[in-house]
Amino acid sequence: MPDILQEIVGLHVITASETTNTYVVLPGGVKGVSLTARIQYSDAQQASGSGVWTFTFQVSYNLGITWTTIATGAAITLSTTAQDGEQALSFIPGTVPDSGQTWVQVLATLTGTPVTPTCVYRADLFMARPLS
Repeated sequence: MPDILQEIVGLHVITASETTNTYVVLPGGVKGVSLTARIQYSDAQQASGSGVWTFTFQVSYNLGITWTTIATGAAITLSTTAQDGEQALSFIPGTVPDSGQTWVQVLATLTGTPVTPTCVYRADLFMARPLS
């Protein structure tokens, strides 16, 4: 089977931490399959102060009732100069959920005391299928 690339989060601008986001629902049988969230960001900056953006890749095995962070990206320390980049956050599910589904999402968290922080980003899910 070929590898799969699917959008998790469409391109959007954020100015504060996200507590929810769009997600992708995968079939339950993804045990042992490498999942990677590829996050592309641009214009990560602040007017002044000290701020840091951090991306997390999260999974839910109970239909989105609870989410667990399974990978955290490198901190993006903000300055007045816009930063662009890409991060890849990966994990391999070790169990098949009782619900029959694996849900994944990406969230951006802002910490510190920035003044007018912004970041533009999008995230894709890359699922490497094992060779048959």
